[in-house]
Order: sequence, then structure tokens, then C-alpha cells
Amino acid sequence: MPTAARKRAFACIGSGAAIGTLGGLMGLGGAEFRLPVLVGVLGLAVRAAVPVNLAVSFIVLLAALPARATTIALDDLLAHLPEVLGMAAGSIVAAYVGVGLLKRVSDRALGTLILGLLMALGVVMIGDAFLGDGGAGIVPHIPAWRALASAACGIVVGLVSSLLGVAGGELIIPTFVLGFGVPVKLAGSMSMLVGLPTIAAGLVRHLRDPACPLRSSGTWRDTVGPLGIGSVLGAVVGGLLLGLVPADALKVTLGVILIWSAFRTFAHQKR
Repeated sequence: MPTAARKRAFACIGSGAAIGTLGGLMGLGGAEFRLPVLVGVLGLAVRAAVPVNLAVSFIVLLAALPARATTIALDDLLAHLPEVLGMAAGSIVAAYVGVGLLKRVSDRALGTLILGLLMALGVVMIGDAFLGDGGAGIVPHIPAWRALASAACGIVVGLVSSLLGVAGGELIIPTFVLGFGVPVKLAGSMSMLVGLPTIAAGLVRHLRDPACPLRSSGTWRDTVGPLGIGSVLGAVVGGLLLGLVPADALKVTLGVILIWSAFRTFAHQKR
């Protein structure tokens, strides 16, 4: 393997492991932190970084779901099936449509939009540190109402997913907790069930584009594969360290870091 390729592989695995560890500690995929790394460190264009981030996010979620399934009872998930199906339906449609909208946005406007979304997610992450029990939730306990409300929320999640290449857990989990009164741990598993088909819909739409970097085997070999390996390994380590780090303090710190790194990446793109 050439020296440059070897260095890139090590950089991907190392950054993926670091991000995966942070994501494992928070119970999230860490894709929001991966996007600034793809653009600012690995040098991908913003438009190419989004589908690459989607692909790595899909790998991380697939690896994390079996471990998560052992901690949540199936009956608990089935009790909230209308919310899961409603949000998944809304987010899948929005993610598929959002990729089409992405192609019509100029590079400069796309960079500005991504900056705003990442900074907003940083604020949400900080607020999530103070998120307690959602109680009964805002939406009435009527299956039809809950399915429609979750579908409407899913549209927002799908658009964010298509624009950032993320699963949207930072938005899905607070929505389930505050809007539908779902316990936080259960909301995390429900978030994965929504995130996987949402990402898949975005990937399908991206792969239809002949210019999509994911159509190149080199992208998978040099970027997606090493990042995915590092992220999965890091997520395992983060899960093992979960009880050693105060989760709320970590979320506040990482929310601030996300806002700062997003701004720095956007400034780098302007230069």
C-alpha cells in the first residue's frame, strides 16, 4: 500500500474510532462529528462528504442494533409501534426527496445550510443533557394521532438526514421522549429502527447519481471501509466505558465542540 494511502487509512480508522467512542458514550452514532472530519481533515468536498457519511452511519447502526436489542424488551417496542412506523414513513420519504433537493443547491448555499444544521444540532445536544423523563408526552395516547404526529416529525428528521448524512438520533430521541413520553433508553432503540431505513432511502437515491462517490470502489476502500471499522470499534469501546463518564457533562462538552468544529469547517471551506 502506498505511503499516502496508508496514512489516509490510519487517519480514517483513528478518527472513526475517536468519533465512535464518543458516540458510544452518548448512545449515538456520532455522524455529526464525522462530517467536519470528512471535509476539514480528509479533504472531501461537502457534496461528496454527505453520501460517504450516510454510508458510514449505516454501517455503525447495523453493528450497534444487535447489541441494543439485548437491552430492550420486544413488548416495549411493540407498544410504540405506531410512533416508530409513522416517523419511519415520514423520514424515508423526506430523505429520498431531500437528496434530490440537495443536487439543486449551490455549493456555497449547501455549506451554509450544513453549518446552520450542525450548529443547531450542537444546541440540541446541549439541551439533551438536561432532558429528563418526558412524562406522559404531548401527543394524546390515540394510535392514529401518534402515527400522524410522528410522521410529521419524521419529515424533519429525513430532511436533516439527507442533508448531513446522519441517522438523526439527536432529533429523534428528544422527540420520542418529550412528544410521546417514551423512556430515554427505549427511545434510543426506536431511533435506530427509524434511522436505518431513513439512511437506506438516502443511499438509494444517492447511488442513482452517476457522479456519486459511493459508486467508486476506491471510496469504499480508502474512506468508507476504514472509517466504518474505526467507528464500530470505537462504539464498542464507548459502550464499555459508558458508566465511567458523566453522560450529561459529556453531551454539553461535545455540543460545544460540535458548534466550534462546524464553524471552523465552514470557515475552511470559504477560504
